[in-house]
Amino acid sequence: MKVFLHITSLLATLGVCTTVHACPPVGRLPDFNCDGESVVAVIGDSLVYGVGDTAHDNSGGYILRAQEKFPEATFLNFGVPGLRTAPLLKNLKKAFASPSTSQLAQGLSRADLVIFDVGRNDRWLFGLPATTLRNIKRARSLVESGVVAQTGFSPLIVTAVMMLPNRGSQGPWVSALNTLIAKASTYLFPADLRFDKVSKRLLSLDRIHPTSKGYTALATVLTRYLLDTYPLHVTDLRPDEDTDGLYDVFEPSRYGTDPTNPDSDGDGVKDGDDSEPVNPSTL
Repeated sequence: MKVFLHITSLLATLGVCTTVHACPPVGRLPDFNCDGESVVAVIGDSLVYGVGDTAHDNSGGYILRAQEKFPEATFLNFGVPGLRTAPLLKNLKKAFASPSTSQLAQGLSRADLVIFDVGRNDRWLFGLPATTLRNIKRARSLVESGVVAQTGFSPLIVTAVMMLPNRGSQGPWVSALNTLIAKASTYLFPADLRFDKVSKRLLSLDRIHPTSKGYTALATVLTRYLLDTYPLHVTDLRPDEDTDGLYDVFEPSRYGTDPTNPDSDGDGVKDGDDSEPVNPSTL
């Protein structure tokens, strides 16, 4: 049995004028999980952490700069210096095994967008790029299933094509991995965040980590992605068939409305203007 909410109509009879919109953008960014906030979580290694960012005490990097560009959103930096993909899998399994005590699991469960910028450190294990790609795919699946178990809905998960190092054999190896990542891009798991477009001339003397200017360039790539490409993925993955202002996927379970009918309760007001989320525990 569907529950139809008449909050706006009821308030109108009491002389209160109000308009409630579900899932509006949060500032300039979409609300992919429809919870009233926009959260971007980035998982990765020392480049995500911000090693070499001398302008911000050797941390922060492009995540901090993106946060400054989008003060209306929350950016979560899950960068761990030296991180490789095999330990990442263990970290994610542990996090979602005890989500109530894990900051990682809690942060990912809030996220609208999860970005993986990881894999370059696997080179030092002398494994194949294909093995690293397989681990990244497994990590994405762990995030998807773990967040769905917590919230019922998955975030959008994007894999970054990494900035290239310029140190010995690591550069060609990461380039080969990048090629595999880009080719493996899919509708559900896009890999079109192109950090590899940032020039290697913006690397520090260690030829691995960006300078502060390099991190600014990475943040520019991320900013453009968030404004131009990310909304296109949201439109594809969060359709609104009846154009009532509610994403179809949330209508039956969260709003108790019909995704094919813009005015489910027939009160002359679109569902997106007179609906509030239904708490399943109260039904």
